[in-house]
Amino acid sequence: PTEITAAGVGIIPEDRQAVACIGPMSVAENLFLGRLGRFTRFGLLRRRALTAAAAELMRRFDVRGSGPDAPIAQLSGGNQQKAVLARELSVEPLAFLLAAQPTRGLDVGAVAAVYDHIRAARDRGAGILLISSELDELLTVADRILVIYRGRIIGEMAAEPGNREAIGALMSGHAA
Repeated sequence: PTEITAAGVGIIPEDRQAVACIGPMSVAENLFLGRLGRFTRFGLLRRRALTAAAAELMRRFDVRGSGPDAPIAQLSGGNQQKAVLARELSVEPLAFLLAAQPTRGLDVGAVAAVYDHIRAARDRGAGILLISSELDELLTVADRILVIYRGRIIGEMAAEPGNREAIGALMSGHAA
């Protein structure tokens, strides 16, 4: 994770609980995986600085739990997901974000916040590759949509509401 983060790349995997969170580690440690070095001095972790930075990220991304020092495994699945989003969207500078199903399992309010954070990253100049099976999500966030069916790109269209039917047809394997 350190090399990827240093390159300005954020990755939100589809299965966040299995791949992106380390259950026994604290929320704070998970929020800064790959970047814990910035909280060390003389080889020792500066817990107070880590906890303060984690509390700020938890506030900004509405990660709810008993606090930054709690094991991330104690958070609900949706809050674990928001923690991964917070970690990956807070990479500085974020040059590229790969997001696979970034809103799966989140409530409607959290989904809107995720879209806002992704668009803000785009507006700051980050390239975004969004992988989603949700057409509404793609039309809300993307500028253009490439449809992959059975391992091949079968179409590319602007992400405009007028293209909804044609994109839906492509997603089901039919020609537009």
